[in-house]
Amino acid sequence: MHTRFRLTLIAAAVFSTTAYADEAPNNSASHAIGERIQVDGNRLTTAKPDSVIVNISADTIANTISTDIADALRYEPGVTVTRDERFGIGSINIRGLDGNRVKLLVDGVEMADSYGPTTTYLQSGRNSLDTDALQAMEIVKGGDVSAGSGAFGGVVRFNTKQPQDYLNTSGDDSYFSLAANYRSDSERFSETATLANRTGDIESLLVYTRRDGQERENHGGGSDVMGVARGKVNPGDNSSDNLLGKLIWQLDGSRIGVTGEYFKGTSEIDLFSQSTDTTTDRSDDELTRYRIGVFQDITQATAMYDSLHWQLDYQKNKTTNGTHLDSAVSQRFVDRFYDQKGWQGSVKLVKQLGDHQLSYGGNYQYQEFANLNQDTVNNATDTSRFSPPADGNKWGVYLADHWQLTDNFALLPAVRYDRYHYSTSSDQYIADWGDSRDDKLTGQLGFDWHITEQLSMFGRYGSGFRAPAMTELYYYYEHSVSFGGMNMSYIIRPNPDLEPENSTFAEAGLRWASDIVSAELTVYDNHYRNFIESQVSQGSSPEYMLGQFTSLNLDKVEIKGAELRGSVDLAKWFGYRDGLRLDAAFAYAEGDNVGDDQPLDSVAPMELFTALKYDSANNWGGSLTASWTAKKKTSDITDSKQWLATDSFTVVDLTAYVEPINNLRLTAGVFNLFDKEYLLWNDIRSLSNNNENLYRYTQPGRNFGVGIKYSF
Repeated sequence: MHTRFRLTLIAAAVFSTTAYADEAPNNSASHAIGERIQVDGNRLTTAKPDSVIVNISADTIANTISTDIADALRYEPGVTVTRDERFGIGSINIRGLDGNRVKLLVDGVEMADSYGPTTTYLQSGRNSLDTDALQAMEIVKGGDVSAGSGAFGGVVRFNTKQPQDYLNTSGDDSYFSLAANYRSDSERFSETATLANRTGDIESLLVYTRRDGQERENHGGGSDVMGVARGKVNPGDNSSDNLLGKLIWQLDGSRIGVTGEYFKGTSEIDLFSQSTDTTTDRSDDELTRYRIGVFQDITQATAMYDSLHWQLDYQKNKTTNGTHLDSAVSQRFVDRFYDQKGWQGSVKLVKQLGDHQLSYGGNYQYQEFANLNQDTVNNATDTSRFSPPADGNKWGVYLADHWQLTDNFALLPAVRYDRYHYSTSSDQYIADWGDSRDDKLTGQLGFDWHITEQLSMFGRYGSGFRAPAMTELYYYYEHSVSFGGMNMSYIIRPNPDLEPENSTFAEAGLRWASDIVSAELTVYDNHYRNFIESQVSQGSSPEYMLGQFTSLNLDKVEIKGAELRGSVDLAKWFGYRDGLRLDAAFAYAEGDNVGDDQPLDSVAPMELFTALKYDSANNWGGSLTASWTAKKKTSDITDSKQWLATDSFTVVDLTAYVEPINNLRLTAGVFNLFDKEYLLWNDIRSLSNNNENLYRYTQPGRNFGVGIKYSF
């Protein structure tokens, strides 16, 4: 174990008198850390106590005036969100893994893969939902065997709102609210209307959100020039529409429901940082997602189950990125899209057999993938594909047990089998690159030991896997050109023979839960084999002087770390009447590409969050939050990226809310209170041109937000 890692564990133990906890969702009681509650799809169940689970409620999202996923997750150490000036939010990073290595689920439905074969003209992220439609965001950190392929770094479950969140527990009832907010860092206005109703046995919900904004500011100012030396943010406009609808029939012993979602986001940006004095670049992008699904919960016990949940959903995602490149002699339009659509079905059952609580089930996905590129120069169009038309079949089955050996000790074994098969087809634009298929049996063993009434210990050891993504298997691009008599050609070849990534993960921790103090300390050590790296150089050739590239499986990657979180109820400590609470959270990780003897750049610097929160019995309150991030030192960065090393920084935010009259709620916040200039590592680590002006990537300076909500 590295000396630095040992010191980190010692520091975590010193700070273990405090930790961090989040608010519970609307209409539910707060839960101590040891109780492990999760919202899964459309139902509420008890989570496995060997996992580290974080819940961010709709109240928290509203109180912090969060208008996107990055805002909502900014106070969760060990979890970061990548954000691009043009393409927006790209992925969620958990414990050093991001992209398709983190599974994202919306009501149990897996979101489309990231697809980013280029850095300039096509990037399909995973930001096709709106935070105002969420009941809660639940984060499962680390590997999760039950979730199957893709849950390498963890799982993020986005659970959308339900009619029961707004209605009385029984009887006919109706609810209507209008909400609006404003954030100055992006001149963003947001409006949300919510309607819920129960008539007899039928419940319904409709939530609509509209957002309009401009470019997200950097720290302020910067050089207003064309090209990579630009320090000012590229100007632009963006908007989004999100519609969520639900219809649920409450029956004897079960309920059946229909869910519909529609999201559309657009942006237009003047790409001055990619322009010159004689050319002007601008983007015209659109992202859409829609889903329709049916689900049923059955609580009438049978010999096979005590409860059963099944669902079937159809989902379609499409990203269209248009880029205009105009000059005095030519007009060029690069139009590229990525489309992923298909069916997903799953079934989950729970059965109590003596001391065993068995959970078992399975899921199936059929997905179709398509990409098309059109490059038009002065009315002459060239059409191509980065990857061939393809379809994919994935299915898996699992069995998990909560075996209560004694009153104080439980074992939590789980096993899962997964299989995938991608098949491609050729057309006039691209060849058939062949099939890719594999299967994997994974398992884990966890435990939960209640040592005393307040103190418990947990841990787990297991294995995981991730099927390769479309871009990793089939990305093809050939650039053949000579300039001044020099061969400037290169090629990126597909690799359908990629093996799936494999992992082994080990995690252990302590939890303390009392009336005043709750805390959770976790250490983990994860190892990954066949780690997939894209566009690895294979050397040059006379035909391709600038190189030949492809995706390859790496030998070994390791990530280890420690996390600490908890809360102190200062009101009870000092005998106050109202709620005064101190929360804190800490995360440290280090990662290494063992095969290349290089650090793993996707690992974020160490973070520490503290928050002093007050909630009055008279319907007002506030929070003062300080977020400290360590510097990203050159020793923690690969050799080619060391010019990106970032300094440490501390950011302070102040938020407040008040309900001056019944049904009216006002919120306000000042963010980056002391106007700190800083860079986020995961926003800049993908940069490759060391002539870039990093000031353009600085975060907003002092800014504010306000919100209002009125309920009828």
